[in-house]
Amino acid sequence: MKTCAFITLGCKVNQYETQAIRESLAAKGFVETAPEQAADLYVINTCTVTSASDEKSRQYIKKVRRKNPAATVVVTGCYAESDTEAIKKLEGVDFVITKAEEAQLAEIVSRDTVHRVPTSPSKRGGWGDDTYIPGSEKESIYNLKISHFAGHTRAFLKIEDGCDLYCSYCIIPYVRGGIKSRRPPDILEEARRLIDNGYKEIILTGIHLGAYGKETQENLRLLDVINMLSNLSGLKRLRLSSLEINEITHELIDLVAHTNRICPHFHIPIQSGDDFILKRMNRKYNSSQYLEVLDGIRSKIDAPSFTTDIIVGFPGEQDEHFENTINLCKKAGFSRMHIFPFSAREGTPAAKMSDHCQPQTIKKRKTLLDAVAKNSAFTYKKRFLNTRAEVLVETERDPKTNKLCGYSERYIKVLFDGPDTIKNSIVSVRIEEVSPSLAMGTLQ
Repeated sequence: MKTCAFITLGCKVNQYETQAIRESLAAKGFVETAPEQAADLYVINTCTVTSASDEKSRQYIKKVRRKNPAATVVVTGCYAESDTEAIKKLEGVDFVITKAEEAQLAEIVSRDTVHRVPTSPSKRGGWGDDTYIPGSEKESIYNLKISHFAGHTRAFLKIEDGCDLYCSYCIIPYVRGGIKSRRPPDILEEARRLIDNGYKEIILTGIHLGAYGKETQENLRLLDVINMLSNLSGLKRLRLSSLEINEITHELIDLVAHTNRICPHFHIPIQSGDDFILKRMNRKYNSSQYLEVLDGIRSKIDAPSFTTDIIVGFPGEQDEHFENTINLCKKAGFSRMHIFPFSAREGTPAAKMSDHCQPQTIKKRKTLLDAVAKNSAFTYKKRFLNTRAEVLVETERDPKTNKLCGYSERYIKVLFDGPDTIKNSIVSVRIEEVSPSLAMGTLQ
């Protein structure tokens, strides 16, 4: 019996791609084990958003090699794409698989585990075109299909890859390339398969989700995919993973407002609340436009949930710029804020800027913004005291309290007592207590 283990760093798209690889390896006879255990094969799906992400990937490579020196170690993901040659030189790496080659990963490694003879790292192979089966085409990741989502009650469905925004701090457009949209029939087929396998909620995801269809000649739009999926029998919820503020149209707002299946939850990265910094970031909006769109959503949808990403300490950020970010966040009323201290990523324009903030300044500003985020989340959740929320119950209980837990349609985590028989179902819970991070309630 051949065993495999997976380590996934980074975003929801990486999680989706790991699941696709997981299923392709299972079809080849591999049995999954926990990454903490010794396995015959380790797949490390890397992230390269920051230099720290690269270092974390390298640490995992060393760790799994120590765990089982005889194992086959495969490195894929964005770091493998951005710095292939550097990874090839790392001791213990057997295969570096690029995005275009991930669809063949299972066939490559299943043949290798049969014929492989352990040698020195420089002779392990798997580093060039001679590794691959002669005459075979390097297929897109879209040729991999998923039917389950290991460890998740909700399933991610990747419909788009690539980005053409070129924000000045981000390496991803250089790594994943331009917009690549998935064919609607393939999306529909995968969604039906996930629903048939018991998934009540599907989260549409992509590197630049709102750009879906942009590169095609077929007039495809994200709205077409949402309309197509929201009518599927058996699907209880459809959630959008992330959208740029200038991609949220009146048509989309109206659709969410009048379709119960689409969650009234919008993850809209702001990155900064100051127009000078937004321009330096090469973002395509200003702070006023951002707030106007939020107001437009609120005018059509009752108590929508807004979550966001913010970078603190971007080059050139002065106290007054940071104060503008504080003020915008207070006005926006975010239910959750993901706050990232700026980290210079080699190869991006921001890394070359001369006026970087001091680490102690960034740390102080993050602490201040964390307090704003906590208060904003608490204020939002208090609106739902003594009301009912529809909660999709997770298949695992909360590890700290042993209570059932799940997320409401507005992405509020809710804990409550109840039987295991209601796991993976949507139930009504009366909210009786809230904190910045979650709500407590009683099953109705």
